[in-house]
Amino acid sequence: MNFREMRAKLIGSYGRFVFFPYDEETPKLVSTRAFTHLIIDEDITIYAPRIMEEQLEDELKENYDIVYGEPVLNGKYHVSPTTRAANLTFNWISGEDILRKALRKPFEEEIELLHGVSEKIGAAMDQFWNEMSIGITESETAAKIDALLRLHGIDGFSYPTIVAVGSKSRFPSPSTGTKKIEEGKIVYVDVFPVYHGYPLNFSRVVFTEENNTWINALEKINRTYDSLTHILRPGTELEYIDATIRKIGNFPHYSVVPAGGFYQPFAPGPGVLEENMLLTVVPSIYLKEGVIRVKHTMIIQSSGAEVLF
Repeated sequence: MNFREMRAKLIGSYGRFVFFPYDEETPKLVSTRAFTHLIIDEDITIYAPRIMEEQLEDELKENYDIVYGEPVLNGKYHVSPTTRAANLTFNWISGEDILRKALRKPFEEEIELLHGVSEKIGAAMDQFWNEMSIGITESETAAKIDALLRLHGIDGFSYPTIVAVGSKSRFPSPSTGTKKIEEGKIVYVDVFPVYHGYPLNFSRVVFTEENNTWINALEKINRTYDSLTHILRPGTELEYIDATIRKIGNFPHYSVVPAGGFYQPFAPGPGVLEENMLLTVVPSIYLKEGVIRVKHTMIIQSSGAEVLF
């Protein structure tokens, strides 16, 4: 039984579910999108049209029942929060509470996959930093990042890549436009690549001049990460982690968010860290010239936190 089958059975222990090919949770439950419905009930069944048979035989690694036809759904089923509910023709209920339990953190097999994602991102970004230059636009820069990530094996992106020059990087949702990278500016980069259904968000800043205020802010964030290495371990309360991060100064968003498409943890928020939890840390310092933010994703291990990217 592989990790997808284990998670499907775990979900089934909480209630009946219907998943669709493009639900965000689907890659963690089945190794193909060649189906119309994945139904978790007393049995786990894939429904697909006959035209998908060859693809199913080639891609499916799970021991699920296959039915070539349309399902008959009697009673009420849970669905993913990302399901397009307006299109549903059966009696449904949100399965978010169940998924918060069943997708709280990755299995060991998924952690190995996430290491691979991190390596691909690292290789692509090492190449990008050497090619970045003054004078190209935000959109050209974003396109170069996307292309390099795809060349290194990334499948796609959860959200469009953000490259924001100067003060607009302070916006809650800055957009990538036609502004050119100039000397004397902060360049903010925020990327959400996906590999085999596992997103791994990261952000970095580039300074195009030696500005002591910017450098001091970045060093403050780096010292925050140094202090986190001593407390990011199983059993640490999330509120304590949030308070530690906010010593750099307050900012209007979470300091910790889940990573990899999993559902925990958030800070501030109740609860404690558990081994194998996957989290993205978001310390941020807002300056009038732009935001200084460096997002790292970490895996919580018994001995502390392992940084991915």
